[in-house]
Amino acid sequence: MNAKGVLNQITLGGFVFALILCFSCGDNEKDGKTVLTHQQMVKALTEIYLAEQKVNRLGAPRDSAAREFDRFKQTVFEKIEISDSVFKRSFDYYMDRPKEMERIFSALVDSLSLKEQRIESSDK
Repeated sequence: MNAKGVLNQITLGGFVFALILCFSCGDNEKDGKTVLTHQQMVKALTEIYLAEQKVNRLGAPRDSAAREFDRFKQTVFEKIEISDSVFKRSFDYYMDRPKEMERIFSALVDSLSLKEQRIESSDK
């Protein structure tokens, strides 16, 4: 699959659903005004997207999928060593800066395309 294939796989509705699930938890930390860098946001969004895809492959009903994704997202945040509150604050920060968020999403698509290319080349 090429880069267009990756773009076709990224559904706005599904990804927005995943992000809403990320924000459904409370802000448990009072750690100042920490905001993730562009690179950290790309990494976080990539991991969240991959977790969402794992949940989608389960084929579970929406409420079950939401519970399963909640479990996956905690693992994602532990893996990339950030808290959900820092991610939420960072997401809100970049949403208030559309040009920066556009660059982050562009890098996200590039990152997912690269991952897909690596998988395809290892399958050969």
